[in-house]
Amino acid sequence: MAYVLNTEITSWFSALRSSWRTALRIDRSQIMAIQALYSTLGFVIPLALGVATGHVVEGVSIAGGAASLGSVALDASSSARTRTMFLACVGIAVSAFVGSVTSQIDWLAILVIGIWGFGAGMLVALNRFAMIIGLQSTIALIILSHFKLDPLNAALQALLMFVGALFQAGLGLLTARWQRTKIERHVLATAYRQLANYASDPGSTFPQTRDVLSNAQTVLAESSISEREGNVLYGLLEAAERIRLYCFALQQLRKSIGSDDERGAHCSSYLDRVLEATAEELNNIADELEPRKGFVHFHKPQQELKEALTGLRQELGAFCDEASIQQVLGYSSALRDQLHATKKLAKSLRYKQLHLPQELLGSFRNRHPNRLQWRNALVMLRANLSLESTIFRHAIRLGATLTLATALYRVGPWPIERGYWIPLTALLVLKPDFSTTFTRGLARILGTMLGAALTSLLIALLAPANEVLVVIDAVMAYLAFTFLYANYAIFSAFITMQIVFLLSFVIPQPLTTALDRALDTLIGGVLALIIYALWPTWQLKQVPRDLAAHLDSLCSYGSVVLTAYVNTSTCDSAQFHELLQQARLARSNADVSIRRSLEEPVSHHFDPDLAQSLLEAEDTIAQSLLALEAHLLAHPVNHKLSEMVSFKQEYEEALHLLAEAIREQRPAKQLPPIKETLHDLDNSVKARGYAECSDVRAIIAELRRIVGAITLMAQLLAEREKSRHKLQSE
Repeated sequence: MAYVLNTEITSWFSALRSSWRTALRIDRSQIMAIQALYSTLGFVIPLALGVATGHVVEGVSIAGGAASLGSVALDASSSARTRTMFLACVGIAVSAFVGSVTSQIDWLAILVIGIWGFGAGMLVALNRFAMIIGLQSTIALIILSHFKLDPLNAALQALLMFVGALFQAGLGLLTARWQRTKIERHVLATAYRQLANYASDPGSTFPQTRDVLSNAQTVLAESSISEREGNVLYGLLEAAERIRLYCFALQQLRKSIGSDDERGAHCSSYLDRVLEATAEELNNIADELEPRKGFVHFHKPQQELKEALTGLRQELGAFCDEASIQQVLGYSSALRDQLHATKKLAKSLRYKQLHLPQELLGSFRNRHPNRLQWRNALVMLRANLSLESTIFRHAIRLGATLTLATALYRVGPWPIERGYWIPLTALLVLKPDFSTTFTRGLARILGTMLGAALTSLLIALLAPANEVLVVIDAVMAYLAFTFLYANYAIFSAFITMQIVFLLSFVIPQPLTTALDRALDTLIGGVLALIIYALWPTWQLKQVPRDLAAHLDSLCSYGSVVLTAYVNTSTCDSAQFHELLQQARLARSNADVSIRRSLEEPVSHHFDPDLAQSLLEAEDTIAQSLLALEAHLLAHPVNHKLSEMVSFKQEYEEALHLLAEAIREQRPAKQLPPIKETLHDLDNSVKARGYAECSDVRAIIAELRRIVGAITLMAQLLAEREKSRHKLQSE
């Protein structure tokens, strides 16, 4: 018993050390130096005007409303940012009024803050923009509930905060007019640069390429730009997906060709030249997409591609594996044509030539997906009303914590000045998962203590007048917005200094304010961490659910790809793209879930070796499906395989059985005879002498990889069950 207890304590200390290291890590790629300027302007302009005109209190209130929305302007597309800001304006104004009106009655204020906390927790289920609206609204409610105002003054205070938030949103809309498509073009340029790296070395850059393409999809889905521009942008994204498929297929063929003999080495060198020229062309396309880049020439990569293809055609008759070279030529030609079309798309976007042939354009299918559609939102919220839901448990935990934190300073036996920082800290610390909660809690406490100490030092040295305070507050706000996503501890330090200096305009005791904030933050942070530790949400159950969800998405994606081999009329690249995006998102969720599990105490881990092995097997299936889709795109006429019907059915059945077994953490039931079906398919197409598909061997090879991955997953689940029984018997 003592050994188990010691192991548990050691496990917790290890998890906390991991959270501490994460809290101190600075992600330089997330430093928002330019974007922070716009957010800082929205905050400092009303504050400066209020001080200059003698309306200091009004200026502080408006600046506070603007500051609450400053973070929204940092990492979203212009349209999504503006949309979220305007919705948050309403949420902040309503919450500020409700908080002020209910502040007169302690029990009512405590109850309302708990309800708002539960609602903010549930909004996490919708999307990150709904989460921001819920978070900012709850912050406004908590702050205003501290000031006991009558309804008239409450309405006036809410109006001032609304004006500030509206000013920040209007500033965002103004900048969005001349920044239109800037973020969208930037993420696409990033995707094409990553594709260039992938063309050169796909093995080491496969996850990064998947992630940047997924991010580009998310940003485009958030956009509400014109349909003509949207079609061009989606065309560029879909072109990037096809280029990735062709590069993947060529890399797979390079392995099969090898370089053991002179002819193989010669062909491999030509193929390397194709991929190198492709990488250079992709970098040039990325240069076209970046608004700040100058004129770009495309001639050299196209010439390199042409010469490499000519060399491959000359090798065709001399190389023993003629079918492989035929495939290389097919993919390389398709890749060259795709690059040429993509170049036209990039140049048309740069030079505002949006009238292009329809076959080059994408379909801007997902316009306005993140606007609050009440029916969909209610369906999603209703689906999460279960204790099995991580979101529902988070919402209950958050509501209960805010209720307790508010009661602690409002009706507790200890007099706590400006105690609203206790529930405010708990709101910002508590997240649905262990690692984020403890990382953010430690960062918040550390940053606030540091900010309070620096504030005290600056006040002692400078004793600033109001005009100087405006400048100091602007600098602190800028630094806070700059480091918001790079390091939360640094952000907490600067936001503490910003708020203390802002309040010093109306509360002339900045040293006391800084001390109160440090103490209240410590109480709120520790309270949030204790409550999470008492009722945690472990990834132990979430990991198998996410792995199974990824397998389900691969089942859907694989089903349409394999169906296209049976019936050529079902080959729909738009459908492929949509299902691939769903699979990519599911894979990202599974990966994040596994990594979060590893940051939790060991006793609550899902078996990390099993989880990683299952994910790798699923990745094998995904890569083979990508290769099969690439073949469909490169050979739209020669891929009909009627024998694929039985294999497709058994593929779907096998993945359903495996997904069910992973969710329930048990061995899979008897899988269908997919190995035998593949053997029959192979014999059948051989008997026809490859009449309908000259490169069917490559297709069969990918199907074998899929079958191997399915078999491996079944074996892994069976071995885990044997190990569990063995441990129980011992």
